[in-house]
Amino acid sequence: MFKKILYPTDFSECAQAAIPYIKTMKKAGTKELVILHVIDIRQSTIIDTTAFGETFIYPYDISDILKKEAESQMKTLIKQFSRIFHVTPLIVEGIPFKEIIHAAKLHKVSCIVMSSHGKSNIEEMLLGSVTEKVVRKSPVPCLVIKRA
Repeated sequence: MFKKILYPTDFSECAQAAIPYIKTMKKAGTKELVILHVIDIRQSTIIDTTAFGETFIYPYDISDILKKEAESQMKTLIKQFSRIFHVTPLIVEGIPFKEIIHAAKLHKVSCIVMSSHGKSNIEEMLLGSVTEKVVRKSPVPCLVIKRA
């Protein structure tokens, strides 16, 4: 039924709660797994306003640092899943819910499996969660794993 699934992850403990469910989906016929990590472009720049005792606005692009960290964590997930599924790892920059929907369409997945919460619980309460936006806009069924 769900031959190819998409697992969007921010590598948080909450996101890892989906892993046992994904492994169980092998029994339901899942053969392929797309693992997606989105580097949020809205959070990849740091503004330094106090350099040498004066106020400056000088952006530091930290996307390269975030990408290296994501690649390291992605390798761990690939090892964990490659014995079970054909794995396609993706690390992209963008707005998380938009990139998740785009990846679902581009890779023609049959289901999205994700946790109900990620790293930014306060931001989610204020702006609306990534999960909620994905569920509303997804072209395919979503399995949302509730935080324990």
